[in-house]
Amino acid sequence: MPKAINHELRRKVILRRAFKLFAQKGYRNTNLSDLAITCNISRPSLYLYFRDKEEIFTYAIKYYTDEMFLDYKDEAELSGPVLVHIRKIVGNIVFKSWLNRDFIASLGDYLVQKRHEGKNFPEIIRRRTLKLDHLFRRMLREGVERGELRSIQVGATAMQILDLIQAYLFKLAIIRAADPRQTISVIEVFLGSLAL
Repeated sequence: MPKAINHELRRKVILRRAFKLFAQKGYRNTNLSDLAITCNISRPSLYLYFRDKEEIFTYAIKYYTDEMFLDYKDEAELSGPVLVHIRKIVGNIVFKSWLNRDFIASLGDYLVQKRHEGKNFPEIIRRRTLKLDHLFRRMLREGVERGELRSIQVGATAMQILDLIQAYLFKLAIIRAADPRQTISVIEVFLGSLAL
C-alpha cells in the first residue's frame, strides 16, 4: 500500500527548512540542489511543490509573515491598554528580526538582486505589510475611541510605526548590524507621544 503523504504539511516543512538555509547561505548562494538536500527530498520532488528557487523564497517570506501576523492578531484581541499591545507587537517584530538577521540580510540581497534585474518589489512588500497596517489602524482607532490616545491621524500614525520598523529592517539587511534595544527605545518615545 502506498505511503500517504500530507502535501500541505510537507510544503510547510520545506518552507521552514528553506527559510533556515536561505538565512545560512543567502539567496544568491543557495541552489535547488541545496534545498532538496536540506529538505531530504529529490529535486524532482521539490518541483512538485515549487517551480523554482524564487518561488520557494517568496513563499518562505509569506509563510513567516503569516505566522507572525497570527500571533499579532491574537495579541490585539487581548484586553488592556492599546499601547501596551502595540509595544508588544513592535518589540516582537524587532527582536524576531534580530534573531533572524541572517534571513533579513538574505532578503535584502534578494531585493537588490531583483532590482538589478529590473524588478521592483514595493507592491509585494506593501502586500506583505498590509495586514499589519490594518491591525495597527484598528488598534489605534480603538485607543482613540476609548480615550487612551490623543486625537491622531490613524492612517498616518500606523504608517509611521511601520516606517520605523522598516527602517530598522533596512539597516539590519544592508548594514547587517542594528541594535534592537536602540530601535525599541526610539519607537517607545514615538508611541509614548500618542498617549493622553
